[in-house]
Amino acid sequence: MEDYLLKMLLYLLLSLTCSLFVGEAHGRVTWNRTDLTLASQDCPGGYTLVGDKCLMLEMVASVTHDDARNLCHEAKGELVAITTATDFKNLVDYIHANGIFGYTFWVDGRDEETEGVWLTATGEAVPLGTPFWAAFDYHQQPDNALGNEHCLSIPSDWFLYMNDVSCSDTKHFICEAPVQTQGEAASAALAPVGPSAVGGRVECLSPFVEVGDLCLLFITWAEETWDVAQQTCAGVSSELLAITDIEVLRTVYLFIQSNGLAGNTFWLGGSDLESEGTWVYTTGEPVPMGTPFWGLTDMSAPSQEPNGGTDENCLAIGNFYNFRDYSCGSKFFPLCLYSG
Repeated sequence: MEDYLLKMLLYLLLSLTCSLFVGEAHGRVTWNRTDLTLASQDCPGGYTLVGDKCLMLEMVASVTHDDARNLCHEAKGELVAITTATDFKNLVDYIHANGIFGYTFWVDGRDEETEGVWLTATGEAVPLGTPFWAAFDYHQQPDNALGNEHCLSIPSDWFLYMNDVSCSDTKHFICEAPVQTQGEAASAALAPVGPSAVGGRVECLSPFVEVGDLCLLFITWAEETWDVAQQTCAGVSSELLAITDIEVLRTVYLFIQSNGLAGNTFWLGGSDLESEGTWVYTTGEPVPMGTPFWGLTDMSAPSQEPNGGTDENCLAIGNFYNFRDYSCGSKFFPLCLYSG
């Protein structure tokens, strides 16, 4: 009897919560298989191709994490799994581009079996750290603050960065369905990057080190102002690093964490010195704004960097290695990219 009632409840929830994606035929609720699919050859009806994933955002009802999973199963999908920085950026960009504000969504991920070991429903590891999880000045999620926070969400009031919460909370959710037609997808993260990338491989001359497809120099023997840091890099045929690809930020973060560099703050080549609020690298490239690049401040009343106004006009990465604005007169270590 309980199973029957649960199935009926899920059916009613599915009918109600999917009102943005359903139509009516012969007096009953059915999935709309034409209106909302951007690439019908790639995604099932009701799903939209976002990057290389078929996604459906449910924005009507709030349900528990278990119910969200079951409703996605009813829709021939699963809660969306975010396992790469590119997946995460594509999703955040899609939400912003479509004016979807004020919603917190369930996504796939739990650490119920082993605290701190986050896995998707298929057993794939949920990546930890930057650029995925919410990072404030001196604190990064997940923190299991209430002792029972074992399910993964992306809250709007934390600028869609990941957060751990109780699985019994009720939230909106995002489903993912298999892509029906798998074409070749070129990934910028896998292409050679930078002037020293040769034939897909990097040949870095000492003292530069290979980080992904880049030749980088982490100068940790002299903390300098931003202007002096530029000169230091120029003196070794390089320039302060410009990060425009979220996969590069992830790669730099992982290198710092695994090579004893955590705890240091590094200058990047970005500033808004010429026009307040317009962040540009010394290369002339625009600095990417918002999530998943810039960090957060004040956990009790979250806001997003940059927030220093005319007092903080230069870009650095430190603590959890999201972007943050600092006074250009602050002294940090230069992070140089070999420029040949």
